[in-house]
Amino acid sequence: QCEVLPDGQEKVQPALMRGKLFGERSNDKSPVAVGDRVDLEETDLGFSVEAVHPRRNLFSRRAAGGDTRRQPLAANVDQVVLVACFGTPPFSSLMTDRILAATSFAGIPAFLVLNKVDKAKRKKIERVAATYREINQPLLLTSAATGEGVDELRDLLAGKLSVFYGLSGVGKSSLLNLIEDGLGIRTREVSSSLKSGRHTTTYARRYPLQAGGAVIDTPGVRSFKPYGIPPKELRLHFPEMAAIATECQFHSCYHRGEPGCCIPTAIDEGRVFESRYRAYVAILTELEEEYGAIR
Repeated sequence: QCEVLPDGQEKVQPALMRGKLFGERSNDKSPVAVGDRVDLEETDLGFSVEAVHPRRNLFSRRAAGGDTRRQPLAANVDQVVLVACFGTPPFSSLMTDRILAATSFAGIPAFLVLNKVDKAKRKKIERVAATYREINQPLLLTSAATGEGVDELRDLLAGKLSVFYGLSGVGKSSLLNLIEDGLGIRTREVSSSLKSGRHTTTYARRYPLQAGGAVIDTPGVRSFKPYGIPPKELRLHFPEMAAIATECQFHSCYHRGEPGCCIPTAIDEGRVFESRYRAYVAILTELEEEYGAIR
């Protein structure tokens, strides 16, 4: 079952998903995603989803656990707002870089929000921010506690369909409650013992904004694995590595210890950050395990 907003109506309605959708999209954990346009049939028992329209784009991940299927997260969106934070849970460059690679592969613009800046020293904040500014990644520093950056974030969302995504506990719902009066999305304190967040949002849901557009609030995650990126294409989704690829001795260099690879020199010169390179190698290894080693 899912919730739908029938054309011409203002109230969402429950709708059953036809069994044929699961057969047609057997490689997907769910046949529909928030943001999909669908065909509905109404009977005495209510609405049912009969078909899903072609998508403009799809933000997805590999399903959790040992499930190798795709997990659709949101469709037909204008941007993914990736929320990370300082404090608890601690900032994870690996998680951030995984999600940025996935948005690049999907062809969806990403905006990085570094929340809870009141929980970290300014030097650390600027060090992390510089890593992403160097690759021309749009970002914004925010604090749901002090209100820093909230007005700028509100302007960023106006008139667009945006996905809020990130680890559990980074403050997605708290920021949305500040941006839009009346949303009333539930929030919880993070676990100081586990150094991680606890799920409050349990399923993805679309919220319209008074300024136009809408946001899709998603459940917080504890891990993220990109889906469907061919291992040989991963380097294209790390822009700093794609920009210097011609400096490698061999055109087919995959930046993993090949003779004449330019990456070690680029790291020494500060043109590639070591944290980003570590993330690249980790993701590449996972993709090869799933889709086969580069040949």
